[in-house]
Amino acid sequence: MIAAVVVAGILTLSVLAAISSTKQAFAVASPREEGSPSLSLETRDFGAGGKVGSAGTLHTQLYGVLRSEGLGIGGAIIHITGTGEGKQFTVTTNEFGGYSTFADLAPGTHGIQAYFPGDATHTSALATETITITS
Repeated sequence: MIAAVVVAGILTLSVLAAISSTKQAFAVASPREEGSPSLSLETRDFGAGGKVGSAGTLHTQLYGVLRSEGLGIGGAIIHITGTGEGKQFTVTTNEFGGYSTFADLAPGTHGIQAYFPGDATHTSALATETITITS
């Protein structure tokens, strides 16, 4: 009987030593350790001066960069909203963290948002841009 208690005690100490040597084997490290990313959003209307053309809309480029600690985050999904009529765009950043898409914007003021929902390494980021289109 005493031998069984001693063996059980030794096994318990062995398990505790193993946990201690792995630095809390049951603790889960945060998957987002690289810091908060920054996301930029800009617009370009190719020299039209913010005025719509004959199609009744303005062909506009929406672009920006997603960075973390100064380096571009490639392969990230960016969601762009606020371009009117419920349209949403999803673009993927290139190897330098850059992204670009085009939108035909109707007259009015548009509060455009680019949103990175985050991933296993980076937290989320949001950028906004207001653009006014005149007819």
